[in-house]
Parts: sequence; structure tokens; C-alpha cells
Amino acid sequence: MKKNEIIDNDVLDIINRDIPFDKLYGKTILISGANGYVPAYFVYTFLMLNDYKNANITVLALCRNEERAKTRFSEYLERSDFQLLIQDVCEPIQVNQPIHIYIHAASPAGIKSRYLDPVNTFLANVKGCENMLESAIKNPCEHFLFLSSVDIYGKMDHTNRLVEDESGSLDTMNVRNTYSCSKRAAENLCTAYYAKYNLPVSVVRPFQIVGPGPELDDGRLHIDFISQILQGNQIVLKSDGTARRTFLYITDAIAGMLTVMLCGKIGQAYNVVDEQGEASVKELAQIMANCVKNKRVEVVFDYTQRNSIEVTGAISVVTGSSQKILSLGWKPRLSLMQGAIRMMQYYGIETKE
Repeated sequence: MKKNEIIDNDVLDIINRDIPFDKLYGKTILISGANGYVPAYFVYTFLMLNDYKNANITVLALCRNEERAKTRFSEYLERSDFQLLIQDVCEPIQVNQPIHIYIHAASPAGIKSRYLDPVNTFLANVKGCENMLESAIKNPCEHFLFLSSVDIYGKMDHTNRLVEDESGSLDTMNVRNTYSCSKRAAENLCTAYYAKYNLPVSVVRPFQIVGPGPELDDGRLHIDFISQILQGNQIVLKSDGTARRTFLYITDAIAGMLTVMLCGKIGQAYNVVDEQGEASVKELAQIMANCVKNKRVEVVFDYTQRNSIEVTGAISVVTGSSQKILSLGWKPRLSLMQGAIRMMQYYGIETKE
């Protein structure tokens, strides 16, 4: 299956779900950070709604890197229902038309970038959110969706599934917490705009999203595994692999976030998580290794890298409760193995299914 075909099928799956997409018909939607592989799926979804359901949605894709944006969205550049907005989200939003829906997804990706540029990480999350919120209160905004992060939970005194109304400790004097603290601050800023201006905001906290799109040097766990499979016959773990996470395929994640936006309660936060997608790092590596066709891939350990920031900065257990989002009628469709297979096929790995 070709790369574009995989994404097209993914998006078809999303638009055919039981989500009240008609609430978006005829609206103008601004998506910040649209270049990212997750927010890009919002762009794909809204434009496919136009193609298949005559939704008459106008998509404004706010991106900082024009070259990358024109590459990612090359097939849409001549469309009248799609506009690139090239600017830094840390600058006031420059749009000269009414906007009805805001999706704030701009945020530095990858743990390494957060260490290399903590100032920009903080500003993109907080100042960027402020600029989007300020634009929203000047427009006929019907909804403001903020893509937060599981990182806001911090360190808990238990290893139970995380629920939306609790939070753990975050050392504000540790630079490695810049991302977590700024996401937390942005959530609170959204709440403040809701309280002061009655701006209809909601917050989603996606857990670990897997899917096609990131560059192979992106640094995310599952992308590292993909890269290693392509390079050889091993997946090398930098730790003992016992750290536990909750993984969710991108179609289920996008459908979940849209469900929150269109069906959720205003002024609240929702975990976007599938409890059935829980696995240790070692288990995920083994699942992916076992899916490879005509090639034996071993999972091995390299403890010489145990002091890397990816290892030392990791919390041992990050799993979440899905009860709140399930109450909205959202249901995940793909298992962890099914999601892994689709992702691996996108990157050209021949799988057993």
C-alpha cells in the first residue's frame, strides 16, 4: 500500500465515524502547528469532508516553516478551501477573515528540542496559546480546542491510570519540565479566557499517539523502532524496557479529539486514551518486531545509553483513564498491533498482515 493511500484510508475512516461533523459545515477553521504530523490529520480530515460530504469548510493552516508546509500540503496549495498562513504562533495572529473554530496544536515536538531550546518551547505553548486566544475573542469563535499533553500530570504518588481532575508534582526549577509546565500554564490560560470572556474552550490530553508522518530522526519511541527495523535486524532499547505507556493510533486520536470538540462539555479537559493500548516499551518493541515479514528482528538492550535524556527523563508508568471520553460515545477502533502494522507499512516495512 502506498503512503498516500494509507493516509487517505485513515482519513476516510475518520470522516465515516459517528461524529456530528455537520456542526463544522460552512465554517472557517484555523489550525496552528499544522505542519505537525498529528495536526496535519485535522487538515486532511476537513478537506476530505469537503470532497466527500460537500462540507464547505475553509481550512487555514498556520505553519512556521513555509518550505516544509508546501511540501506536506503540496496537493492542496491550489485549492480555494485551503490557505497557508506562514508565521510564528508567538507573534499576533494575522488573519483578515472571520474564524469560527480554533485548534491550537503548535508546540515543539520531541524531547531533544525541548532541551535544546527550552525558551521557545515555553513561549510556543504559552505565548502561542495567548495569541490564539486573543484572536479567538475578536472573532465569531464557536469553539477553541487546545491540544495539551499527558505531561501536565507530572510525577504522581501512585501508578494508577491518570484521571482528569488530578495532577502530580512538577519541579519548576528543573529545565526538563519546561514543556510540562508550559502546557499546564496554557491549560490554565484557556480556563481564564473561558471564565473572563465566556470563550468556549476545551482541552484534550492525548497519550502516546502512533501513526505515519514523522521524519525517521524525529526521536519519538515508535519512530526510533521503525528506523532501526529499516536499518537492520534489531530494535535496541536504551533501558530495561519496563516503562509503561498507553498507545493510540492516530485515527482514533483524531476522532477522539474531534468528539471532545463537538460533543464534550465546555471548559473541561479530556484524556484521549485507549486503556487497551497499554504496553511496556519492551512489549511495544516486541509487537513491532513480530509484525515484520520475511525478516527476524531481535529486541536487544544497550545500557551504555541509560544516561541519555530520553531515559533519565522518563516516568516509569504513564497510563490514563478513558472513562470521561468514552462517556461522549467515542470508541477506539484499532488495536495497538493494528496501528503498528499500518504505521510500519507507511514507512515501507513489509508486515505479516
